[in-house]
Amino acid sequence: MSTNPFLDVPNGKKTITLVGIYLALISQLFVSTGVSTLLPLAAEEIGGRTLYPLASNISGLISIIAMPLYGYMASKNPSVKRTLVSFSLLAGVVVNLVRAIAPDMMTIVAVSTLWGLVSAGIYVLGFSMIRDMYDEKKAGLFLGASGTVMSLGMLVGPAITGLLIDFAGWRVVCHMNWMLMFAAAVLIFFGVKITKEEGAAMGQGGRKFDVAGCVILMLFMGGLVLALSFGPGSSGLPALIFGSIGNTALLALSAVSLIALFFIVRKKGDSAVLPARVLKDRNTVCLTLYNFFATCSSMAVMFFMPSFARYVMQTSATQAALTTTMIAVLGIFISPFFGSKIAKEKSARGVIAVGSIVRIGVTLVLLLVLKPTTSLLAIYVLILAAGFYNSQHSVTISAGPQIQIAAEIRVMGNSVVQLAQTVGGAVGLAVYTSVIGAQGIENGIRTAFIIAAVTAVAALVMGLSLNPLKQESAPVNN
Repeated sequence: MSTNPFLDVPNGKKTITLVGIYLALISQLFVSTGVSTLLPLAAEEIGGRTLYPLASNISGLISIIAMPLYGYMASKNPSVKRTLVSFSLLAGVVVNLVRAIAPDMMTIVAVSTLWGLVSAGIYVLGFSMIRDMYDEKKAGLFLGASGTVMSLGMLVGPAITGLLIDFAGWRVVCHMNWMLMFAAAVLIFFGVKITKEEGAAMGQGGRKFDVAGCVILMLFMGGLVLALSFGPGSSGLPALIFGSIGNTALLALSAVSLIALFFIVRKKGDSAVLPARVLKDRNTVCLTLYNFFATCSSMAVMFFMPSFARYVMQTSATQAALTTTMIAVLGIFISPFFGSKIAKEKSARGVIAVGSIVRIGVTLVLLLVLKPTTSLLAIYVLILAAGFYNSQHSVTISAGPQIQIAAEIRVMGNSVVQLAQTVGGAVGLAVYTSVIGAQGIENGIRTAFIIAAVTAVAALVMGLSLNPLKQESAPVNN
């Protein structure tokens, strides 16, 4: 028997788990890409126009706790991954089911706090399960294929959501989403399984979970994200708008928490919520910072191009929506190539370099040509080209940690890398929203693209700083 019992599981069980993970990705993207259309319509019907943005913002807070917690539990005993992912997807089932029957917006906001468990389960543990089941070469291919699945979800999710809302209503969309997520949870639960004893032999026992550090981490990131979310031009609570006493207090809380987190890691070392050994690992740090900067850069296109097309260029809603859905096209075809290349080279450095150069080029061209009179076709072509780096980024954050982080710290390292996705998205969205709120869409989006180009360069630097593993990772995945 192999030292990694996951490798010895029958191929049929592996296929069931793989399909379940891919289905979970699709259902998660259906929700995340459709929520910007669904929630405003729900607010019109059940009230809460000033509340519905919180349903999206608040969901990231629980993932700040769940990601390091899941990483700790899985590193201690990898047999729990299957249960944790299934549990997380069932939390997503509850979120969508309650949304479908919610009588008011406050109910939707309250239940949305659980949504962070879904992303934590999929991105911290789901990708790790693929690495558990297959050798380096096959894992690279299947993790690359996850980029194809994500691109499909991004491409068809908004269209299906829009059609269902038009013909059946927003509640039907929520019912569809919870059923897809429930099917994924069932597949994963009845897929690959190892015993607790086999998992204990693979895991790292003895280390206690750092509860205090986890709370401090949540205060640091929560304070920062909330403070930035109520920037200039925000329509949020007056007491929290940038420059107010409340907003200043959130920033102060974040700063104090960051200092406290530094001392906790220094004192507890590998027992801290962010283990010192993981934070000292060059590849983990570089992949984490790459993910943060690349995600920040992506927000400029993903969230604000439709608004520019709709309100500045005066296009139809359908034409505006295509400015983001076009970004998913290339990923359907090229994502497996990126995954295989990362596995073959045992490094994401080359893939990141090529993708980041394309990212910088497309961003600069958009900065130069984006005007009210710009041809819509030209924008579509540029967004189609952006699909190259969007696919590269998606595959890098799924395959990169599984291939390039040493096996003994892989799960905890991956949890830190994936946490950067949540923080990068929240910070990027908050910064761009503040800029556009203060300068207006036409002028603000140009400033946003300047920031996006700078963060894209930072992402490139982080990618070039990666080192390939000197030897193939051990089959144990802790």
